[in-house]
Amino acid sequence: MKDKKLMAQIFSTLLLVMSFAAVALAQSNTGTIVGTVKDPNGALVKDAKIIAINIATAETREAISSDEGTYTLANLDPGKYRVSADAAGFQSIVFEEVTVETNARVPLDVNFGAIAGTSGTVTITSEGAPLVESETSVRGDLITGRQVTDLPIPQRNFTLLATLSPGVTRPVVGVIGGGGNFEAGGNPIGTSTESTRFRESGGSVLVVNGARPTNNNFTLDGVDNNEGQFGQIGIYPPPDAIAEFKIETSVAPAEGGRAGGGIINTTLKSGSNEVHGTAYEFYQGRFMSALSRQDKRNVNALTNRNTHQFGGTVGGPLFLPRFGEGGSSIWDGRNRTFWFVYYEGQRNATPSTTGDFGFVSVPTTRMRVGDFGELLRPGTSRTYNTINGPLNAPIGTVFCATGFPAPSNDIRNCAQPLSTAALNVLQAYPLPNVSGRIFDNFATNRKEKYNRDGWGLRFDHNIGTSDSIFFAYSSDKSSRARDNNFPIGASPTGNDLPSGFGAGDEFGDSRGVRLSETHTFSPTVINEARFGATRVEIGIFNTGVGGALGFSPTISANLGIPNTNICGECTGSILLGIEEPDQGG
Repeated sequence: MKDKKLMAQIFSTLLLVMSFAAVALAQSNTGTIVGTVKDPNGALVKDAKIIAINIATAETREAISSDEGTYTLANLDPGKYRVSADAAGFQSIVFEEVTVETNARVPLDVNFGAIAGTSGTVTITSEGAPLVESETSVRGDLITGRQVTDLPIPQRNFTLLATLSPGVTRPVVGVIGGGGNFEAGGNPIGTSTESTRFRESGGSVLVVNGARPTNNNFTLDGVDNNEGQFGQIGIYPPPDAIAEFKIETSVAPAEGGRAGGGIINTTLKSGSNEVHGTAYEFYQGRFMSALSRQDKRNVNALTNRNTHQFGGTVGGPLFLPRFGEGGSSIWDGRNRTFWFVYYEGQRNATPSTTGDFGFVSVPTTRMRVGDFGELLRPGTSRTYNTINGPLNAPIGTVFCATGFPAPSNDIRNCAQPLSTAALNVLQAYPLPNVSGRIFDNFATNRKEKYNRDGWGLRFDHNIGTSDSIFFAYSSDKSSRARDNNFPIGASPTGNDLPSGFGAGDEFGDSRGVRLSETHTFSPTVINEARFGATRVEIGIFNTGVGGALGFSPTISANLGIPNTNICGECTGSILLGIEEPDQGG
């Protein structure tokens, strides 16, 4: 008997600790309604009963005004509520629609205007939003679901709308890819290394009040939604699945923590008593796209890019078959149990070359055997720092190991054996495919393929008037393959070389789970236990590493350079290129 009592005490203690641990691990995206209850003469009214009913799900919260006439309706999911107030001796008051936003404290004072005995109920159909935030010190802006879905945003990137808030901008940093233009090498707003994973839309890179883009904190349904490598968003929900999101730019609450920049709280939609859904497909490409006058003059020269972004959402009450005798054969989840699911996919095939990146340099036939006479520019002069000190020689001069110029610019005349491995590397390059050039004599045709699948689900259940729970799961997987400068089979010796900035395979895999239980012990005591975990995996494999893009993982050893990678698990080779100083074309 004592053992059972002891076990019960231990279990109760662990449950209590877990409740507090869950609160510590997760923040909250719920809102609160607060106010003061007064009679027609302005005197405070205690023991008034305040009831808030979620219009979409019929979830109910109750509160009783204190001796000071104040009340608090806490842990309200973002949405619209019908709020009623009753007190002995006074006519009831109903606020038909009160909007509760993410992490908001909504002031709603109740002023009874008639004593009991008067027939009817006072109904207030519109309650103006407060012009001044009087309940919290947090500064920020709320972007509603309709704004997220209706406002034009490139590539459906909802974080771009955060720039509507004062002090929030997108950094201007140019790297390969990004910005929504689907082309590498540009310098669009919002492109940076931090946005590499979601570069098509510019990613979640935000500068808040001058802080670094890695100093922001992202949450999803009140749970951490960050990835550690670039300090950006982990799971990217589509706009159609977002109920609203709020960006807090300064004076963040204590539970925000960690963020030196902004806090971006995103709330997913949940099901309601009505079934609702959306479906969409966004396409960009040459087919049926508007062309400029210049493009129309040379349509065949246009790069071919095809991008597809598609998906849908659906949610509603849960209906389940009920087995057994008697009663309805279907369990009706209206006002109790709701579900919501979303999916978004991307299938992109775009060029990965712009400007000078469309050409690279490869050794000519003479260079492949050690003759670099084509590089020599007679009549010119420059100073070279050699092992023998500064030496003046024509531009393009190559030197022997002795520090003196190679006769006729041919290293075979240096009277020393040539490196077999070096010759193997030179001869492994593909032959030039552009005539009349020494540099930029190989035209590339690099492409980039990007596939992404993101989906999520959410279940909400009202256990009773005092208990409600929700469970949500999200997944976001992506893969990107960026072509090598030289395609497989281009090497005349069969040793295809890794080459090209960013060439290789990339992958991303984000998963997140969120669970919350809210219990009302009394009108003045409410407990919310919320737990969440987000796991993000990101990998970049350059050409040949692990056989990426189909290139040999033993290319270095094949060329006669064994033990290039000595980590024990490394494969492939470094990306090779030719420096082009003082090139004259």
